[in-house]
Amino acid sequence: MITVEPLENRPELVPVCARWNFHEWGHADGRSMEQTIDAFMDLLAPGSRQKAFVALVSGFPSGLVLLIDNDLDSHAHLTPWLASLYVDPAFRNKGVGKQLIAAAENAARDQGHSELYLYTDKPDYYRAAGWKHHEALAGENDGMAILNRAL
Repeated sequence: MITVEPLENRPELVPVCARWNFHEWGHADGRSMEQTIDAFMDLLAPGSRQKAFVALVSGFPSGLVLLIDNDLDSHAHLTPWLASLYVDPAFRNKGVGKQLIAAAENAARDQGHSELYLYTDKPDYYRAAGWKHHEALAGENDGMAILNRAL
């Protein structure tokens, strides 16, 4: 059984989620593991619009997604963003990613947003979930695309 919870309800899972994020993206961005943990701790404030969600399969942490204000400095006018979708390899192709996406979409909708954005080099995965092409990126993000979804 897959459940998705706000990370603020499961703060003991911050180290696991931070490790996933750091190994997948953080080290390439020049962040330290400690900086990544600190950033995740900031997402635990109950009143924060920015949220982290953790998926659990039979109680075992299996994935992560973030809802954040901005994921690309060049596109600060677009908000909010689905970011850092990660599913542990042992749990892929079991619906975990779809449930994490739905949690971020629902949270954005509950906050009153009418659209949600993301950028990726795997747009087909998101298109299958109803996301639409918004913009192809160039420069340091060449080969990636911004997608959006009406909420």
